[in-house]
Amino acid sequence: MREVGAAMAAAHPRPALRRALADRACRAALLVSVGWLAGYAALTAAVQNSPGLKLFVGDILYLMPIAAGVVAAGMAARRLTGRDRRLWLMLAVAYAAQLAGESVWAGYDYLTPDGPPQPSIADAGYLTASTLTVLAVLTGFGGVAGLRRLRGVLDTGLILVALGGLGWQILLRPQVSGETTPAALVNMAYPILDVAVLSCLSIVGLGGHRSVPLAVRLVGVAAGLNAVSDMVYTYLDLYSQYESGGWLDFLYQTGAVVAFFAAVVAMRLREPPAERRQFDRGLTVLPLLTATTATLTMIIFDKVTAGPVGNLTLVLVGVLFLTVLLRQHLFVADRAALAAQLGEALGEQRRLAVTDGLTGLYNRRYLTERMAEQDAEGGAVSLLVVDLDHFKRVNDTFGHVAGDTVLREAAARIASVCRATDVVARYGGEEFVVLLPDTGEEEARRLAERIRTTLRQAPVADSAGSIPITASVGVATRAGAGIHRLMESADRALYRAKEEGRDRVAVAG
Repeated sequence: MREVGAAMAAAHPRPALRRALADRACRAALLVSVGWLAGYAALTAAVQNSPGLKLFVGDILYLMPIAAGVVAAGMAARRLTGRDRRLWLMLAVAYAAQLAGESVWAGYDYLTPDGPPQPSIADAGYLTASTLTVLAVLTGFGGVAGLRRLRGVLDTGLILVALGGLGWQILLRPQVSGETTPAALVNMAYPILDVAVLSCLSIVGLGGHRSVPLAVRLVGVAAGLNAVSDMVYTYLDLYSQYESGGWLDFLYQTGAVVAFFAAVVAMRLREPPAERRQFDRGLTVLPLLTATTATLTMIIFDKVTAGPVGNLTLVLVGVLFLTVLLRQHLFVADRAALAAQLGEALGEQRRLAVTDGLTGLYNRRYLTERMAEQDAEGGAVSLLVVDLDHFKRVNDTFGHVAGDTVLREAAARIASVCRATDVVARYGGEEFVVLLPDTGEEEARRLAERIRTTLRQAPVADSAGSIPITASVGVATRAGAGIHRLMESADRALYRAKEEGRDRVAVAG
């Protein structure tokens, strides 16, 4: 999936917004969206003094972009695949729940003199839509998993508890006399769920990704517009009066139009998935600052208004404190896991830097470094140069794939008879070098003979046939000379072994 995203990004180097404006369908959807909003604004201004037309605009025409969003999100879910499909399927269901709630509200408002009761079945649709939007955000950013996703969800919960408790204590509780009514709880649920959507977008999504698709960003804009609209609606319901067909409906319409355009962009652009941020921003300060501010504000509010701190405030403070501790534990665990991953990656990079890709032995660079170290340390050291006999004939007869098989098998056989302290490296082509620290000439010669006999003891089995192999080995032991001279001596010994008929060991000097 990551390779597909990279290929798509390479194929579309222009910014997503420019590509959307260049696409005919996206451009048409944008023109229709802007035209609808302009027309809706003009109608809203024109019908303010006509109650009947105002209801028609606020209840009937109001449903059009929401219905269009349901259809567009459903089409996007049908055409996309993988995580994108799950995201837009959940958004299609969320928009359908929103449409159902708005339709019930419109039916009450348009057909009954007293309007919809509070709460009503419409509220079930609204709350379902908000909840599914939160789940859709968590689904859409599936690239953030494990501790980071859990921490994002916990951060969202921390903000919700802090703001919900603060709003209840300061704004809603003073307005509620006696028992809490279901209508008050429902009204309070709208801004809380909206904050959940925005928090998920900020913490789980934007905070954990290097780049976010344009369609998902537009979903975030739509969610933000709906959040502001719900907060204004809650304020009007508590302190004033909400009427269909007013300017608040235009704000809701803007969110619905942006959601519709987001679905069209998702269908047409087929953007690469959100790119995960290795070191996520995490928005670390936001949840902690929110929790701390809410805690202090609730305590001060209780002390000023009632004297002693209330039980509800103490419970909320305790929950926030424990949640902050758990969040910090997850943050530290995430960083520790990331450090372990980076350590493994660095170790693998170091291994690859000194390893021959075909045989798995050390490469020439590593051998040169170890030879330099051995030269500096001094002491006895021997060197074996192993060259496979007539290897070109293997490639010409059996093919290069079979030749690679022979090289891998030869490398494995050489390594199997060497000691743990020996450095076995592929020097180039069909030539291998074995560095033998603290090893004299006789012991080096015996090891060279074991390598030679092990290589020739059985042919290499390959799909192209059974391939016999032999090798010539040159042996050199340092006796005061520099190690570069040792390599020259081993090479001369190897050439002598080849001149004497191959498949033999020759010792320098």
